[in-house]
Amino acid sequence: MTATHTPKVVSAKGANDGHTVYLTSCDAWSRDISVAELLTEDDFDWRLAFARRLREVVGAKLTNARAGAQGFPELAA
Repeated sequence: MTATHTPKVVSAKGANDGHTVYLTSCDAWSRDISVAELLTEDDFDWRLAFARRLREVVGAKLTNARAGAQGFPELAA
């Protein structure tokens, strides 16, 4: 039996305002999760390492997500 892994997005808090932001595929941060990069297990480590080096955010972490009805990322319950 193969294990299924929950897709994730990188989330963090903006260093200046404390709002939750999500890492996009073009290495920008957005408050809109629908433009976040939805990651597979192969990408978890290197994208999180990248995000943790950026000074404009604090507390970068992986957050469970899924593709919504239109294919855009949304938070997983």
